[in-house]
Amino acid sequence: MAEDYLREAVRRDPRTVPGFTRAVELGLTPQIPAEPPTPVTSNSRHLLLAIAGTSFGLLLVVLLLANGTQAPPWLLGVVSAVVFAVVVAMFVRLRRIMWDEIMAGYCRTDYMVALFSRDPEYRFPANRMRGAPWDLRGLWRLADDGSVVVEPDRSVLPPGRYPSPNRPGQLELWTGSAWAYRYEEPRVPFL
Repeated sequence: MAEDYLREAVRRDPRTVPGFTRAVELGLTPQIPAEPPTPVTSNSRHLLLAIAGTSFGLLLVVLLLANGTQAPPWLLGVVSAVVFAVVVAMFVRLRRIMWDEIMAGYCRTDYMVALFSRDPEYRFPANRMRGAPWDLRGLWRLADDGSVVVEPDRSVLPPGRYPSPNRPGQLELWTGSAWAYRYEEPRVPFL
């Protein structure tokens, strides 16, 4: 019984939340363009591939430094910290780029790295990254050259901020399939 309530609260459709219609009228919710949008930022898919390649390359540097040289331990620690910082910085940039793409109404990948949502109650045990699952079908899926790969499914609300079922009067991040506990005050009240 409690599990059914949790499932309902987590996956409650934003269209059923009080204030949804008014928030749409005020332009507070995501608006997917009728035509394919022009890319507004760097390519998130390219950056994701760059992160994978950079991580592998930098890991090799650390391993070679640790095993192939007589480097002092402090140097290995400094190099490892720099490698970690570079990879974290790349993920921060990826998050910003992916968010810019989502806000423009498109995405470059069919999946979402769990960088935006959190799941402190461990509501989605199948998701080992402890983030809410994402459904990107409500967005345009664009290829690297900006051409359309898949048109948005207009029956699916795109990810973005909608009136919250958890905090009335605030906007909450909807991942396309679940609420992500990321709140924001609206620029104008909708309730």
